[in-house]
Amino acid sequence: MNALPHPTFEPVAESLTLEAMRAAFRAADRPLRQKLMAALPPAVVEFAGIRMYVDPRDNYTDRMIWLYGQPPEMKSLTALTEVVEGKNAFILDIGANCGAFAVPLAVAAGKGSRVIAFEPNPVMIGRLGHNVQLNGLGHMVRIEGCALGAERGEAMLNFHGNNFGQASLLPVKRRSRSGGRLVPVRPLLDFVEEAAGHDVSVLKIDVEGAEPAALGPLLAAGGWLPDVMLVETDHAADWDSNLLGMIEGLGFRAAMQAEQNTLFVR
Repeated sequence: MNALPHPTFEPVAESLTLEAMRAAFRAADRPLRQKLMAALPPAVVEFAGIRMYVDPRDNYTDRMIWLYGQPPEMKSLTALTEVVEGKNAFILDIGANCGAFAVPLAVAAGKGSRVIAFEPNPVMIGRLGHNVQLNGLGHMVRIEGCALGAERGEAMLNFHGNNFGQASLLPVKRRSRSGGRLVPVRPLLDFVEEAAGHDVSVLKIDVEGAEPAALGPLLAAGGWLPDVMLVETDHAADWDSNLLGMIEGLGFRAAMQAEQNTLFVR
Protein backbone atom coordinates (compact mmCIF):
# COMPACT_ATOMS: atom_id res chain seq x y z
CA MET A 1 0.00 0.00 0.00
CA ASN A 2 1.28 3.41 -0.92
CA ALA A 3 1.92 5.71 1.98
CA LEU A 4 -0.50 8.59 2.35
CA PRO A 5 1.05 12.00 1.71
CA HIS A 6 1.91 14.01 4.77
CA PRO A 7 -0.55 16.85 5.36
CA THR A 8 0.73 20.32 4.67
CA PHE A 9 0.16 23.06 7.20
CA GLU A 10 1.82 26.02 5.47
CA PRO A 11 -1.39 27.84 4.37
CA VAL A 12 -2.94 27.44 7.82
CA ALA A 13 0.23 28.65 9.51
CA GLU A 14 0.43 31.62 7.19
CA SER A 15 -3.21 32.49 7.90
CA LEU A 16 -2.64 32.27 11.64
CA THR A 17 0.43 34.49 11.34
CA LEU A 18 -1.54 37.13 9.43
CA GLU A 19 -4.34 37.06 11.99
CA ALA A 20 -1.82 37.41 14.80
CA MET A 21 -0.24 40.41 13.06
CA ARG A 22 -3.64 41.99 12.51
CA ALA A 23 -4.58 41.49 16.15
CA ALA A 24 -1.27 42.98 17.32
CA PHE A 25 -1.66 45.97 15.02
CA ARG A 26 -5.23 46.61 16.17
CA ALA A 27 -4.15 46.53 19.80
CA ALA A 28 -1.13 48.82 19.31
CA ASP A 29 -1.15 52.53 20.10
CA ARG A 30 -0.23 55.06 17.41
CA PRO A 31 3.58 55.17 18.04
CA LEU A 32 3.80 51.37 18.02
CA ARG A 33 1.70 51.17 14.84
CA GLN A 34 4.17 53.48 13.14
CA LYS A 35 6.99 51.10 14.07
CA LEU A 36 5.07 47.97 13.03
CA MET A 37 3.85 49.34 9.71
CA ALA A 38 6.99 48.63 7.69
CA ALA A 39 6.78 44.93 8.59
CA LEU A 40 3.16 44.38 7.55
CA PRO A 41 2.94 41.95 4.61
CA PRO A 42 0.91 42.61 1.44
CA ALA A 43 -1.99 40.21 0.96
CA VAL A 44 -4.98 39.41 -1.23
CA VAL A 45 -8.17 40.12 0.74
CA GLU A 46 -11.55 38.75 -0.34
CA PHE A 47 -14.92 40.33 0.49
CA ALA A 48 -18.34 40.10 -1.18
CA GLY A 49 -16.91 38.02 -4.01
CA ILE A 50 -14.22 40.62 -4.74
CA ARG A 51 -10.45 40.09 -4.51
CA MET A 52 -8.15 42.99 -3.68
CA TYR A 53 -4.37 42.99 -3.49
CA VAL A 54 -3.43 45.44 -0.76
CA ASP A 55 -0.16 46.69 0.67
CA PRO A 56 -0.70 47.99 4.21
CA ARG A 57 2.74 49.57 4.44
CA ASP A 58 2.19 52.61 2.24
CA ASN A 59 -1.51 53.40 1.87
CA TYR A 60 -4.29 53.98 4.42
CA THR A 61 -7.07 52.46 2.28
CA ASP A 62 -5.00 49.32 1.67
CA ARG A 63 -4.19 49.16 5.38
CA MET A 64 -7.86 49.29 6.42
CA ILE A 65 -8.81 46.58 3.91
CA TRP A 66 -5.89 44.45 5.15
CA LEU A 67 -6.87 45.05 8.77
CA TYR A 68 -10.68 44.74 8.66
CA GLY A 69 -11.40 42.77 5.48
CA GLN A 70 -13.34 45.50 3.67
CA PRO A 71 -12.91 49.07 2.38
CA PRO A 72 -13.07 51.81 5.03
CA GLU A 73 -15.95 53.78 3.45
CA MET A 74 -18.60 51.08 3.32
CA LYS A 75 -21.64 53.35 3.79
CA SER A 76 -20.58 55.47 0.83
CA LEU A 77 -19.67 52.44 -1.27
CA THR A 78 -22.98 50.72 -0.45
CA ALA A 79 -24.95 53.82 -1.46
CA LEU A 80 -23.28 53.95 -4.88
CA THR A 81 -23.55 50.19 -5.33
CA GLU A 82 -27.33 50.44 -4.89
CA VAL A 83 -27.44 53.09 -7.64
CA VAL A 84 -25.54 51.06 -10.26
CA GLU A 85 -26.46 47.47 -9.34
CA GLY A 86 -27.56 45.54 -12.43
CA LYS A 87 -27.77 48.70 -14.54
CA ASN A 88 -25.91 49.82 -17.64
CA ALA A 89 -23.93 52.43 -15.72
CA PHE A 90 -21.34 55.06 -16.56
CA ILE A 91 -19.02 55.52 -13.59
CA LEU A 92 -16.30 58.12 -13.08
CA ASP A 93 -14.00 57.36 -10.14
CA ILE A 94 -11.78 60.40 -9.62
CA GLY A 95 -8.99 59.55 -7.20
CA ALA A 96 -9.36 55.80 -7.65
CA ASN A 97 -6.56 54.76 -5.27
CA CYS A 98 -6.28 50.93 -5.16
CA GLY A 99 -9.75 50.46 -6.66
CA ALA A 100 -11.76 50.35 -3.42
CA PHE A 101 -14.69 51.98 -5.25
CA ALA A 102 -13.97 51.27 -8.92
CA VAL A 103 -13.67 47.49 -8.54
CA PRO A 104 -16.81 46.82 -6.41
CA LEU A 105 -18.89 49.21 -8.53
CA ALA A 106 -17.74 47.51 -11.72
CA VAL A 107 -18.63 44.13 -10.24
CA ALA A 108 -22.09 45.38 -9.24
CA ALA A 109 -22.92 47.21 -12.48
CA GLY A 110 -24.77 45.50 -15.32
CA LYS A 111 -23.92 44.59 -18.89
CA GLY A 112 -22.51 47.37 -21.06
CA SER A 113 -21.27 49.45 -18.12
CA ARG A 114 -18.09 51.51 -18.28
CA VAL A 115 -15.86 52.62 -15.41
CA ILE A 116 -13.20 55.28 -15.94
CA ALA A 117 -10.81 55.30 -12.99
CA PHE A 118 -8.57 58.36 -12.66
CA GLU A 119 -5.39 57.88 -10.65
CA PRO A 120 -2.21 59.96 -11.20
CA ASN A 121 0.04 58.26 -8.61
CA PRO A 122 2.31 55.82 -10.52
CA VAL A 123 2.47 53.34 -7.62
CA MET A 124 -1.29 53.25 -7.21
CA ILE A 125 -1.86 52.99 -10.97
CA GLY A 126 -0.06 49.66 -10.88
CA ARG A 127 -1.98 48.43 -7.84
CA LEU A 128 -5.29 49.55 -9.30
CA GLY A 129 -4.53 47.78 -12.56
CA HIS A 130 -3.62 44.60 -10.71
CA ASN A 131 -6.94 44.65 -8.83
CA VAL A 132 -8.86 45.23 -12.04
CA GLN A 133 -7.21 42.16 -13.54
CA LEU A 134 -7.68 40.07 -10.35
CA ASN A 135 -11.43 40.48 -10.78
CA GLY A 136 -11.56 40.01 -14.55
CA LEU A 137 -12.71 43.57 -15.20
CA GLY A 138 -10.28 44.58 -17.93
CA HIS A 139 -13.15 44.80 -20.44
CA MET A 140 -15.07 47.28 -18.29
CA VAL A 141 -12.60 49.44 -16.34
CA ARG A 142 -10.27 51.88 -18.06
CA ILE A 143 -7.52 53.53 -16.05
CA GLU A 144 -6.56 57.11 -16.85
CA GLY A 145 -3.17 57.87 -15.30
CA CYS A 146 -3.76 61.59 -14.91
CA ALA A 147 -5.00 64.24 -12.53
CA LEU A 148 -7.94 66.46 -13.48
CA GLY A 149 -7.94 70.24 -13.84
CA ALA A 150 -9.28 73.13 -15.87
CA GLU A 151 -6.75 72.76 -18.72
CA ARG A 152 -4.43 70.19 -20.25
CA GLY A 153 -0.91 70.33 -18.86
CA GLU A 154 1.05 68.90 -15.99
CA ALA A 155 1.30 69.50 -12.26
CA MET A 156 3.27 68.37 -9.24
CA LEU A 157 1.63 65.55 -7.30
CA ASN A 158 2.87 65.86 -3.71
CA PHE A 159 3.25 62.66 -1.71
CA HIS A 160 2.20 62.54 1.92
CA GLY A 161 4.19 60.47 4.42
CA ASN A 162 3.44 56.75 4.23
CA ASN A 163 -0.02 57.21 2.74
CA PHE A 164 -0.12 57.34 -1.06
CA GLY A 165 -3.87 57.93 -0.81
CA GLN A 166 -3.23 61.42 0.53
CA ALA A 167 -1.13 62.51 -2.45
CA SER A 168 -2.40 65.90 -3.61
CA LEU A 169 -1.91 68.59 -6.22
CA LEU A 170 -2.15 71.05 -3.33
CA PRO A 171 0.90 71.81 -1.19
CA VAL A 172 1.65 69.36 1.60
CA LYS A 173 3.19 70.54 4.88
CA ARG A 174 6.96 70.19 4.75
CA ARG A 175 7.17 67.80 7.71
CA SER A 176 4.59 65.49 6.07
CA ARG A 177 5.75 65.70 2.45
CA SER A 178 7.74 62.75 1.12
CA GLY A 179 8.59 63.91 -2.38
CA GLY A 180 6.50 64.39 -5.46
CA ARG A 181 6.24 63.75 -9.17
CA LEU A 182 5.06 65.63 -12.23
CA VAL A 183 1.86 64.08 -13.57
CA PRO A 184 -0.33 64.85 -16.60
CA VAL A 185 -3.48 66.91 -16.09
CA ARG A 186 -6.56 66.75 -18.28
CA PRO A 187 -10.03 68.35 -18.08
CA LEU A 188 -12.88 66.13 -16.94
CA LEU A 189 -14.89 67.49 -19.88
CA ASP A 190 -12.68 65.40 -22.19
CA PHE A 191 -14.31 62.23 -20.88
CA VAL A 192 -18.01 62.89 -20.35
CA GLU A 193 -19.18 62.27 -23.93
CA GLU A 194 -18.77 58.57 -23.18
CA ALA A 195 -21.82 58.77 -20.88
CA ALA A 196 -24.16 58.59 -23.89
CA GLY A 197 -26.08 55.34 -24.13
CA HIS A 198 -25.88 54.43 -20.44
CA ASP A 199 -28.92 54.22 -18.17
CA VAL A 200 -27.41 55.87 -15.10
CA SER A 201 -24.27 57.90 -14.43
CA VAL A 202 -22.30 58.17 -11.20
CA LEU A 203 -19.32 60.35 -10.27
CA LYS A 204 -17.19 59.81 -7.18
CA ILE A 205 -14.42 62.28 -6.35
CA ASP A 206 -11.82 62.25 -3.58
CA VAL A 207 -8.73 64.27 -4.47
CA GLU A 208 -7.56 65.62 -1.13
CA GLY A 209 -8.87 69.18 -1.38
CA ALA A 210 -8.41 69.72 -5.13
CA GLU A 211 -12.09 68.99 -5.87
CA PRO A 212 -12.89 72.53 -7.16
CA ALA A 213 -10.14 72.36 -9.81
CA ALA A 214 -11.19 68.89 -10.96
CA LEU A 215 -14.97 69.21 -10.78
CA GLY A 216 -15.66 72.95 -11.05
CA PRO A 217 -15.11 73.29 -14.84
CA LEU A 218 -17.61 70.50 -15.52
CA LEU A 219 -20.25 72.12 -13.32
CA ALA A 220 -19.67 75.54 -14.88
CA ALA A 221 -19.90 74.26 -18.46
CA GLY A 222 -23.68 73.92 -18.39
CA GLY A 223 -23.68 70.59 -20.23
CA TRP A 224 -23.68 66.98 -19.12
CA LEU A 225 -24.09 66.19 -15.43
CA PRO A 226 -24.12 62.84 -13.60
CA ASP A 227 -27.25 61.54 -11.90
CA VAL A 228 -25.43 60.97 -8.61
CA MET A 229 -22.21 62.40 -7.16
CA LEU A 230 -20.25 61.29 -4.12
CA VAL A 231 -17.96 64.16 -3.13
CA GLU A 232 -15.42 64.16 -0.33
CA THR A 233 -16.39 67.35 1.49
CA ASP A 234 -13.94 67.02 4.39
CA HIS A 235 -11.82 69.86 2.95
CA ALA A 236 -14.77 72.10 1.94
CA ALA A 237 -13.81 74.83 4.42
CA ASP A 238 -10.47 75.22 2.63
CA TRP A 239 -11.79 75.24 -0.95
CA ASP A 240 -11.07 78.38 -2.97
CA SER A 241 -14.57 78.43 -4.51
CA ASN A 242 -18.15 77.69 -3.46
CA LEU A 243 -18.29 74.24 -5.02
CA LEU A 244 -21.16 73.13 -2.78
CA GLY A 245 -23.20 76.14 -3.86
CA MET A 246 -22.57 75.29 -7.51
CA ILE A 247 -23.67 71.70 -6.95
CA GLU A 248 -26.88 72.68 -5.18
CA GLY A 249 -27.58 75.40 -7.75
CA LEU A 250 -27.61 72.74 -10.47
CA GLY A 251 -30.47 70.86 -8.83
CA PHE A 252 -28.58 68.37 -6.68
CA ARG A 253 -29.69 67.65 -3.11
CA ALA A 254 -27.60 66.19 -0.33
CA ALA A 255 -29.09 62.73 0.25
CA MET A 256 -26.49 61.38 2.69
CA GLN A 257 -23.41 62.38 4.65
CA ALA A 258 -21.04 59.67 5.76
CA GLU A 259 -17.32 59.06 6.15
CA GLN A 260 -16.33 62.63 5.21
CA ASN A 261 -18.37 62.34 1.99
CA THR A 262 -21.63 63.87 0.79
CA LEU A 263 -23.91 62.00 -1.61
CA PHE A 264 -25.67 64.36 -4.03
CA VAL A 265 -28.64 63.21 -6.11
CA ARG A 266 -30.09 65.15 -9.04
